[in-house]
Amino acid sequence: MATYTTPGVYIVESPANGPIVGVGTSTPAFLGAALSGPSFVPTLVTNWTQFVSTFGSYMLGPPQLYMAYAVKGFFDNGGTSAYIVRVGTAQSSSLSLADQGAPPGVALVASALQSGVAGNSITIAVAETQIVPLANGAVATRAEAATASATGNIIVLANLSDASNFAPGDVVTLTGTTERATITRIIGTNLVLQANLSATYGAGTVRIADLAVGQTTFRVTNNAGLEPGSVIQLENGATSEYQVISAVSGAVITLQGSGLSNTYSLDPASAATTIVSFEFSLTVTSPPNVPENWENLSMDPRHSHYWGAVVTSAYVTLSLPSTPSVQTPPLNAPAALAAESLTGGTADNPSAVGLAQYQQGLTTLVPHQDVQLVCTPDRTDQAVQQAVVAHCETMGDRFAILQTSLGQQADASMGSPLMLQRAWCQSANGYAALYYPWIQINDPNSSTGNTILVPPCGHMAGIYARSDMAGVQNSPANQNIIGAVGLEVNVDSVTQGLLNVAGINVSRIFPGQVLPLVWGARTTAPPDPATWVYIGVRRLFIYVESSLKLGLMPYVFQLNDTGLWQRLNRTIDDFLNGVWRSGGLFGTKASEAYYIEIDDENNPSASRALGQVNITIGMAPVYPAEFVIVTIGMWDGGASVTEQ
Repeated sequence: MATYTTPGVYIVESPANGPIVGVGTSTPAFLGAALSGPSFVPTLVTNWTQFVSTFGSYMLGPPQLYMAYAVKGFFDNGGTSAYIVRVGTAQSSSLSLADQGAPPGVALVASALQSGVAGNSITIAVAETQIVPLANGAVATRAEAATASATGNIIVLANLSDASNFAPGDVVTLTGTTERATITRIIGTNLVLQANLSATYGAGTVRIADLAVGQTTFRVTNNAGLEPGSVIQLENGATSEYQVISAVSGAVITLQGSGLSNTYSLDPASAATTIVSFEFSLTVTSPPNVPENWENLSMDPRHSHYWGAVVTSAYVTLSLPSTPSVQTPPLNAPAALAAESLTGGTADNPSAVGLAQYQQGLTTLVPHQDVQLVCTPDRTDQAVQQAVVAHCETMGDRFAILQTSLGQQADASMGSPLMLQRAWCQSANGYAALYYPWIQINDPNSSTGNTILVPPCGHMAGIYARSDMAGVQNSPANQNIIGAVGLEVNVDSVTQGLLNVAGINVSRIFPGQVLPLVWGARTTAPPDPATWVYIGVRRLFIYVESSLKLGLMPYVFQLNDTGLWQRLNRTIDDFLNGVWRSGGLFGTKASEAYYIEIDDENNPSASRALGQVNITIGMAPVYPAEFVIVTIGMWDGGASVTEQ
């Protein structure tokens, strides 16, 4: 806390916690087969062209695969960004770059970005380089001058012009003595020392003292190119050693660790102690493309040429090995290597992709908090769809868009294949929706105008994004499916009613219409209780919960007192008031739409002692008008007959 002594006005800026910002709601992750691209690496794309450049276009069967169709449908229907997870059996080629140890370990691992056999043609070459070669003339600084006297903590130079040869921090000695003292400042001809000399001396000579064992700081002449993280070698005659620089300040360098292992003469009459640095270069070649080259790389993250920050290859990724190199610098850097090919890349076999690959793909999505929807266009089997539902339920911040199997009859009777699929897609708390039937689009691979049936999940994800522009609470229904020219099955109203009650969302083409409409907005939650039956309600709660989880992070570790409770109440109230005003909550006033409780009742001393602050929030969501009921009365002047 600042101390005020002089009367006056003082202004202190105090940082404040900002309002809760709503999270995104409509970024899907598509998991499936692709022609190219990295496997099991969630990759964000923001348009169809970017998808094609990374993952290729449509895949021709057999087997017929649909991820590209789904992604195209997503962007056509209003989607703006999506994560793509290529799922397959292809293996990426790789090459372990050996370190300089004996026996060698592994310094870095290069892996092809593109999974499959194409990576086997990539080559990598390594060469040893130096930012500071011997020719640069970097040496430990030497200086010598005549003295008039030396007593106490003052050495008096005989000539003022010699003062510029020394600097604060220099360790100096008087010729012919064992004195070692550090200069703290220079005033005229006086070298002011950190400690007193052991005796009084008359005229003589002072010079920078020899580098001693354990010394960590000294000056370097011609030190351009040296920086934190530089690996250097000091050499004087037969004596040499490697060190790593931790700091550079002007001409002064500081070594990391315990300092020098040897002594080095800085007597101007003897040979200079030279300093060189050690780096490496990397060349990546993927024929017939122009080779990529990175010069003077470092293994130290502090260095401006650190490989992890500098190397951005279009063909490979570099990573540290699972078992780190045990070598000390510079032997931990890759050894020189003539161009050598990556190996181990194997072709993809989409027919062999199973539950294990999809579970691996779902696992890669766990760290990505900006995924709100999950689609698997190629899979309608029980194992994969249940894995997707379980993933969304476990994460709690995303929603599964599923599709029924191709060829299903519109049969709502118990035990039918369609109802069996509905049963395995059930989500107790409504984290999934199931769509029927498949949609018909013009086949982009046909030159004769043929059509093709594709799963609806990608087009639906785009419709979710389009609908969310008016608020996530809105049902993604009663919307045209852009790009669709027909449906696999056009269901009648009676059958749709049965399917709708069962939680299967049906797309339909009504009389007089051309484009199919999405005509259902239910989750796969059990109908009783009806808490999570509607997509808009479930996704509204996901939105609110995710926004609160992120927006309340600044309050963690604050003092758990009534002041904190009040600040939390105000922040949450501002956010929920905005949700209510945007139409997400029901009520003519805010108190009817939501309530917030943060008080002694739900925060007793026992929970406060555990470091917990408990917040209870109640919300009244707006349910969709799924059924519009019109009552018509016949008026005969005195009585009415009503049909409903």
